[in-house]
Amino acid sequence: MPGVTDVTLRERVRADYGLEVETLEAVSAGASGRVWRATVGPSAYAVRWTYAASAAPHVALALARTVPVRPASVVPAPAHVAPPVLTRTGSTDAVHDGGRLSVEPWLDGPTGRDVPLSPPQWTAFGRLVARVHAIDPASVPGLPRERFDPAPACAALAAVEHAIERCAAADPLAHAVVEAWQVARHRVALVADRAVRVSGRLRARRHDEPLVVCHGDAHVGHVVATGPRDVALLDWEHARLAPPEADLMFVLGGVLPHVPVTAEQAAAFFTGYGRVDIDDDRLVHVRCVRAVQDVVAAATVALDPARAPARRVAALGDLAAHLGSAGVVAAALE
Repeated sequence: MPGVTDVTLRERVRADYGLEVETLEAVSAGASGRVWRATVGPSAYAVRWTYAASAAPHVALALARTVPVRPASVVPAPAHVAPPVLTRTGSTDAVHDGGRLSVEPWLDGPTGRDVPLSPPQWTAFGRLVARVHAIDPASVPGLPRERFDPAPACAALAAVEHAIERCAAADPLAHAVVEAWQVARHRVALVADRAVRVSGRLRARRHDEPLVVCHGDAHVGHVVATGPRDVALLDWEHARLAPPEADLMFVLGGVLPHVPVTAEQAAAFFTGYGRVDIDDDRLVHVRCVRAVQDVVAAATVALDPARAPARRVAALGDLAAHLGSAGVVAAALE
């Protein structure tokens, strides 16, 4: 949000949402947006600024409508999702300076990256994903559709290859990226080639593919433990109409290098999700594309001299983990 101050942000939240922000704390900042934690009286909100158009608020609203309403005087309902706060005009976000300002309730609790989920929480996670997959796609305007096309990911991979060839030899972090890349380049290329082959088969039979509303990034880092037997999902920016495997791959081994999903955790998840027939080609496709995307994202940050050194070091660690024996590249080649 270029040049925005806390005062400006408070004024815009007041004008657009009618909320009088008392405290404001920056939480995260990235290339496409920023997030703050705001308090209004006893309530806390996530205030998000992004340049990317997304169907995320509409998916969150559609999911919220599927959750049974319980009188707070009887038993407070657990939080499964933080539906967006609507603007004074009834919109899910407000447009300013080419970007979008949105507000949603802040979900308190540790994520599955911070604290291991218990078996009941894994089962609740499975029930929640099943509820997402049962959403009527017609209730979510602007939902992107899976095209089974790995071309964008492969193009980004080619750009990283080019950047590695041109990186400054005097940059020690870039040099470490080059060394790691040289060792794993062949395996990464195999993943990209596998994505191309499998996606061709899927496109040929696309009329037979079941597509459902998917979160699109349902790893445990986006799962918040809101109670001993309840969880909620965060960050819906990657939501799309896709095969169920686009979400289930995050449980079948996981994608976070340092937080693998065990067979016992997956079993607890599917206790809540229900019976499902995993299609090998669909699972291979989403795993391969995700592996390429993760490797590209980590290498891009680690190579960028304009980034903070600490951020580059963290990205280099992620890259090494992605390329390692327990990383996403190895999983995509299984």
